[in-house]
Amino acid sequence: MKNPPKSFDLISPTAISAAYCRQFSDIPYAFELAQQVDACTVFEQHGGNNLEEIAPLLLQIEGRYKAINHLITMFGFTQIIELASGLLPRGIEMSKNPNITFVESDLPAMIDLKKQLVMQLIGKRPNLYFEAIDATSRPSQFPIHANYLRKDERVAIICEGLLLYLTFSEKEQISANIRDMLQQYGGVWITPDISTKENWYKMQENKPKSQRMVQTISEKTGRSIIDNSFDDREHARQFFVEQGFCLKALHGSEDTRYGGKKH
Repeated sequence: MKNPPKSFDLISPTAISAAYCRQFSDIPYAFELAQQVDACTVFEQHGGNNLEEIAPLLLQIEGRYKAINHLITMFGFTQIIELASGLLPRGIEMSKNPNITFVESDLPAMIDLKKQLVMQLIGKRPNLYFEAIDATSRPSQFPIHANYLRKDERVAIICEGLLLYLTFSEKEQISANIRDMLQQYGGVWITPDISTKENWYKMQENKPKSQRMVQTISEKTGRSIIDNSFDDREHARQFFVEQGFCLKALHGSEDTRYGGKKH
């Protein structure tokens, strides 16, 4: 499948499908956000309506969310920039701590929606910011000189469910933007988005329903998830090293974070 040069707005509805999956977890505000946008209807359009069949997907989405939260807490970061934050409730949850500066970012239409939903749920918080950012844009749209960021504190840049939609050229662009930000502040990039072709093929063999969902998502977004995946774990490792990152894989196998500052 050929990826159109700018089709990022077609990806945004996948955030609603992910919100549908999170509502069955104990993640704070996940249920409320899903209900606000009628996530069930969108998810069914992407081919999912049987909870038993999609149980592995529910666990994966819940697990990656909690893994990122665990790492942020473990490393003690108080400045957090979330890319493609969509309908993730992390900003609402973490900004309860007044010592944390949390920046949500996404494409303009999605971030405007998110800001509106957050205002309805909790009102305005002085330490929760919303930025319209295309994370792949060069020159960078990252808030590298924002007055709400403290220059003497490291930042954690996080994303989940983003890289698998990006071509490798776009992955290089987002890597360059993140690298620029980390060179200014220090810190880490945390992501579980290390999907591989070999894992997708195994999933398709064992779970025909999942295969249909992947096909539907690819058709609706205009982006082939499989084509945009790494060949295998070594391919992913090589890619991030070539982008200038130090790597650290945590908690084993399929839930790996790549983070670090270019040396």
